[in-house]
Amino acid sequence: MARPLSHRWAHFVTRHWPWVLAAWMIVAVALRVAAPDWKNIAYDGDFDYLPAEMTSVAGGRLLDDAFPGVRSRSQMVVVLGREATLPLSSKSKNGEAGQAVLSKSDEIVGLDLLRRLYHRLGEVSWQRAIREGYRKGPPDPNAPSGHWIQIAREAFDHSIQLDERFYERIVDKITDETPTLIEPRMAIAYWDRGHLLEQWGDSIETVETDYEAALILVPDLPVIATPIAERDLSAWDSLLDVLAWEDSIVGPRLNKKGARVAVLQLSSELAATDNIETLEALHWLIADVERYSMHYTEPGLKLLVTGSAAIGGETLMAARDAIKYTELITVIMILIILTFVYRAPLLIAIPMISIGFAVVVSMSLVALLTKWSMDGTIPGLDLRVFTTSRIFVVVILFGAGTDYCLFLIARLREEASQSVWPVACRNAVTGVMGALIGSALTTVLGLAMLWIADFGKFHYTGPIIAICLLVGLLVCTTLTPAMLRAIGPRVFWPAKVESMQKAHRSLLGPSASHSSGSAHSGAWGRIALWLTRYPVTALTLGGVLLIIPGVYGLLNEGSVTYDLSSQLNHSATSRQGLRLMAEHFNIGEINPVTVLLQRPDDNETSRDDLKKEIKSLAAKLYTLPRVTTVRTADDPLGDFPPSRDMGFLTKDAWRRRSLQNHRIAQGYFFSNVAKYENHLIRLDVIFGGDPFSEETAEAVTNLQNFLKSQAEDESSVWSHSEVLLAGTTPSIIDLRKVTLSDNRRIKIAVILAVFLVLVVVLRRIGLSLYLIVTVLISYYATLGLTILFFQAAYGSDYVGLDWKLPLFLFVILVAVGQDYNVYLVTRVLEEQQRLGWLAALRRAVSRTGGIITACGLVMAATFFSMTAAVWFPPIAGFFGFKNQSGIALRGIVELGFALGLGVLIDTFYVRTILVPSFIALRGKREV
Repeated sequence: MARPLSHRWAHFVTRHWPWVLAAWMIVAVALRVAAPDWKNIAYDGDFDYLPAEMTSVAGGRLLDDAFPGVRSRSQMVVVLGREATLPLSSKSKNGEAGQAVLSKSDEIVGLDLLRRLYHRLGEVSWQRAIREGYRKGPPDPNAPSGHWIQIAREAFDHSIQLDERFYERIVDKITDETPTLIEPRMAIAYWDRGHLLEQWGDSIETVETDYEAALILVPDLPVIATPIAERDLSAWDSLLDVLAWEDSIVGPRLNKKGARVAVLQLSSELAATDNIETLEALHWLIADVERYSMHYTEPGLKLLVTGSAAIGGETLMAARDAIKYTELITVIMILIILTFVYRAPLLIAIPMISIGFAVVVSMSLVALLTKWSMDGTIPGLDLRVFTTSRIFVVVILFGAGTDYCLFLIARLREEASQSVWPVACRNAVTGVMGALIGSALTTVLGLAMLWIADFGKFHYTGPIIAICLLVGLLVCTTLTPAMLRAIGPRVFWPAKVESMQKAHRSLLGPSASHSSGSAHSGAWGRIALWLTRYPVTALTLGGVLLIIPGVYGLLNEGSVTYDLSSQLNHSATSRQGLRLMAEHFNIGEINPVTVLLQRPDDNETSRDDLKKEIKSLAAKLYTLPRVTTVRTADDPLGDFPPSRDMGFLTKDAWRRRSLQNHRIAQGYFFSNVAKYENHLIRLDVIFGGDPFSEETAEAVTNLQNFLKSQAEDESSVWSHSEVLLAGTTPSIIDLRKVTLSDNRRIKIAVILAVFLVLVVVLRRIGLSLYLIVTVLISYYATLGLTILFFQAAYGSDYVGLDWKLPLFLFVILVAVGQDYNVYLVTRVLEEQQRLGWLAALRRAVSRTGGIITACGLVMAATFFSMTAAVWFPPIAGFFGFKNQSGIALRGIVELGFALGLGVLIDTFYVRTILVPSFIALRGKREV
C-alpha cells in the first residue's frame, strides 16, 4: 500500500535535511541579488488603477491627448497666513468676522518664498525644454520646447523682480553675512537668466547686465554654480507652473486680507510616489525661508503646505512610516510571545529564522516577477506591487508563518516523547501537513479572489500576498523541519526530551498522554468537558453575544469615507494648511471639476461661435446646485458670472481681457491638436464645500447628468457630444462606484473559494457551512465593534472608517479565520480514528487549545503592530529617541485594530466556544 504524500514529503525533508538547508540558502541569496529593490518598482496612487472605461479615467486620457505635456493633475498649495484670533461671531476692526490681517512685515516672508519658487520653476522648465530638444535661439511657439523655455524666462523675470522688492524691504536690517547663491539676493537667478538670454539671442547689453549683477553679488559664482542641465531637480520634475498672489492678473483670486496662496501645479497624480520627494523638497525650501526671513515679522505667521498632492504625499509618507514601525513592532511582538511560550532560545530562533527566509525569498520573488511583468520578460504576466502591499505581506507572513512553525513544534513535542528524534521529526511533519495545507489554502485562495476585482490595487494585492503565503508554507514544511532535524533534541534546551510531557502541559495545555482521562486535566481539558456537556447553552450564549455587535456592523457596513484628507491626523501639515486655507478661501478653488465636451467630427463650428455657445452653457451651469464658479476661455478665473454687470471700458473689463491673454488661459481651454481643434471644449466648474464630501459628489453627479441630458437633446447645440469629467471629485465618484461593485463580487467569490477548500479538506458539507457562518458573524461583530471604538476615539472628527477596511477585513478574516478551525477539526478527525467522537472532540480541544491560543496571539499581535504609528513615536520620544513624524495613517491604524480584534474573537470565542459546541451538538453526523 502506497504511503500518503505527506509521509513521503516528511521522509524526504528529514532524511535529506543538509541538502534542504543548502538549497534554501542558495535560493535566498540568488533571489535577493537578482530582485530589484521594492521601492524602485512599487506603484501607488488610487485613481491610476481605476478601470479604463470610467469617466474620470477616460477624461484624463483625453486631456493627455488633447493637451500633451501641460496637464496639471494635482496641486501643492503654499498658504501664508494667520489664524483667526476672534470668534466667528465677533467683528474685527476691518469688519470681517474672525479674520486676521497680514502685515507689511508678513509680506517679507512671502516675497522670500516666491522668489525661490519662481526660480525653481525656471530651472525645471529650462531642463524640460532641453529634454524636449531646445538648444539655442528664439523658441518655436509651436514646439513643446518653446512653451517651456518661455515659461522659464517668465519665471526668472518674476524671481528677479520679487528679489529686488524683497531686498528693498530688508536692506536696512541686514547684518554682515557671507552672501550665497540665494541669500540675501538671488544671485543665481541673474546668472541663470543671463545664460538663458544668451542662448535666446537677446541683446549683448541685456545679457551682460545680468552677468554683471550676478558677479557683483557673488564674485565666485562662475566656479560654484552648476550648469542648468546638470542640476539635480528630480524632486521638482513634476512642477508645471506656479500661480501666486503677486501675479498682477490672477493674484486677486489668491489674495485675502489674512492669507496669501501660491499654487504649484503638478503633472503627477495626487497619490503618486514621486510626490513624496516633491513635498519633502518643498518643505526644505520653506524651512530655508522660515530660517532666513521669519524673524523679520511678528510671531504667529504660518507657512503651510496643503493641496491634493500634499495630502497624497503625506499619506504616502505616513504609509512609509507605518511600514517601518509595523516591521519593527511585529518582530518584537513575536519575540516576546515566543519567549513566553517556549522559554527556549533555539525554539525562539528557529521560527524567526524561518520567517526571515520566507520574507526575503517571497518578497524578492514577487519583486522579480513584477520586474519581469513590467519589462515583458514573461509574456502575459501581469503583476504589480504597491508601497502599502509590503505592510500586508509582512504582517500576514509573519503571523501565518509563525503559526505554521508553532503547529509543527507543538506536534514535535508530542512525538519526541514517544520516538527517536529522526522518527519524531518525520511523524510531526506528517501529522501537521494536512492541517497546514488546509489552513494555508483557505487563506491563499481567499486572498487570491481579489484578482477578480476591477480596481487595480485590489486586483494585484491579493495574489501578491497569496504568493508570499505559499512561499511561507513551503519554508515551514521544508526549512523548519530540516533545522529541527539538524539541531536535534537539544532544540528544547534547557528542557529535556524526557520532560516534554510536563513542559507541554505547563506551557500549552493538558497532558500529552493518550489516556482519555488525561484529556480532562488542565484548563483546556476542563473547557472541553464543559462544552461537550452543555453544547446548547454554549452555542446559544456564544451566538447571542456576537450577533448583537454583528447586527450593528451589518447595518453600518457602508459607514466609510473616501476623504483622503481624513486619513491623516491633525498633526499633518497638509491638514493644518487645509484648515488655515478654509478660513480664508473656498477650498474647492484648488480642486476644480474639469468638463470635457467632444463634439462629433462632422459638427464644424467657428471658434467665435463656439465661444458664444460655451458662454451660454456656462450661464446654465451657474444655476446648478452648489456651483460657485465656471471657468471658460472667456472668463478664465470665473470672476465674471452672468449676474455681474460690467461696462466695456471699466477696470474689470481690462482685467478680463488680460486674463484671456494670460499664460494660464493660452492653450488651456482649446486644444491645439488638429483632431480636437474646435471639437473639444474644456471648462472648469468649482463647487462650494469640501471636494471630498458626499454632498459635493452628489452635486458633481448632478452636473454630469445635466450635461448628458444636453448631449441627448436633439435640439441642443451639444447634441451627440461625448461628456467626460476629470478631477479629484469625479475620480472619487468612480472609485466609490468601482469598489462597491468589487466588494459584492469578491465577497461571494471568497466565501465560495474558502467553502470549497473546507469541503475538500474536511469532507463535511454541514460543518463547512457552519464554519463559514461563524466567520461571517465574527466579521460583522468585529466591524461593529471597530466602528464603535473609532467613533469614541475620534469623537466629532469621525467621518467613517477608511473605504478599504471592510473589504480587506472581510477577505482576511474569512480566509485567515479558518486556519484555527481547520487545525482543530482535522485534529478531531485524526483522534476519532482511535476514539469515539465525543472523546475525540474533548481530546482535540484540550490538545490544541494552548497552541491555537498562542498562534492566535501571534497573529493578533502582528495585526495590532499596524497601529504602531499611533503609539510608538510618543513612547520612543519619551525615552529620548528621535520622533520621525508622528503622522499616523488612519486607514492602516483602523485596519490593524480591526484585524487584531477579529483574530482575537476567532481565537478565543469562535474556535473556543462556537465550533466545539456545534460539533458536540451535531455529534457523529459531523465527525
